[in-house]
Amino acid sequence: MAGHLDESEVGIAVEMVRRCSGLLIFSGVGQNLVLAGKVASTFSSLSLRAVSADPIAALHGGMGLFRPEDLLIVISKSGETPELIRFLDACTQIDHVNTLGIHSSRGSTLASGCRHSVYVPMVSEADHLDLAPTASSVCFLSFLQSLAAQLASEAGLSASAFRRTHPAGTIGLGAMRVP
Repeated sequence: MAGHLDESEVGIAVEMVRRCSGLLIFSGVGQNLVLAGKVASTFSSLSLRAVSADPIAALHGGMGLFRPEDLLIVISKSGETPELIRFLDACTQIDHVNTLGIHSSRGSTLASGCRHSVYVPMVSEADHLDLAPTASSVCFLSFLQSLAAQLASEAGLSASAFRRTHPAGTIGLGAMRVP
């Protein structure tokens, strides 16, 4: 997958995330919403302010979360999920157009409905039916986790700063040993 990403698409996406002065808001439907939560957790763990948002809940009263300075990052394999497309339309209606689509379907509604999108190529899912979101989830996760690591590195996140934001567990115990 990494060898087949469009470098210019990725470069623009990195710049959008880098320039975000508000929250990074990750979203998706079904398994991609679960993935959005994991990715938002990683970004936050690396001191990059991020949350995940359920697009269905947003459509039922949660649209007040979004601010113009936020970057909405939507994840969809097909780029045609009706609930996600409706959510993007609702974002446009409230003038929230700072959107980045992550997808595996060129020419999708999602790709054309976002300010920018990144095509994440994948051959097929790993299950015998080629239906369960297995390979696509791994590809999206790999891409977005790499993006988080790159941006944290660029921001100069130190080990001691990382440990300070992890006050519990093994990482937190290590923080006690850091001067």
